Amino acid sequence: MKYYISLLALLSSLSIFSQSENLVDWQFTLSQDGTELEIEATIADDWVIYSQHTDPDGPIPLEFEFTDLSGVELDGTVMEVTKPITEMSELFEVTVMKFKKKASFKQKLKLTEGKTNIKGRVTYMSCDATRCLPPKTVPFEVE
Repeated sequence: MKYYISLLALLSSLSIFSQSENLVDWQFTLSQDGTELEIEATIADDWVIYSQHTDPDGPIPLEFEFTDLSGVELDGTVMEVTKPITEMSELFEVTVMKFKKKASFKQKLKLTEGKTNIKGRVTYMSCDATRCLPPKTVPFEVE
């Protein structure tokens, strides 16, 4: 019986781990004229990610970091195109700003050369109604 319970606990934790791998799908595309980086997050049902501007006493906020820019300069900061949902969080006991299902962002760019290459990473935290997963960092590259 002990063996069965241990096996069941292991399989449950593996299921949660494999599910967490695919909770947010990120797409990074450059506009046709090369003056905007368009970012789209598709978020799994019943899960959320948090705004760049959520309460610092709450969850880890979304962060975009640009590590290598060739042919462009950043013009301002990443803008949240999708309006976040603002509400009191029972998990964090503070007001949070979050996104469900889909979230769009834009980073304005200034072209400096003909060929463009943008590298960076996005760090985010995913939560459902009862738990949060550790922050995850996803690298990206757009040419």
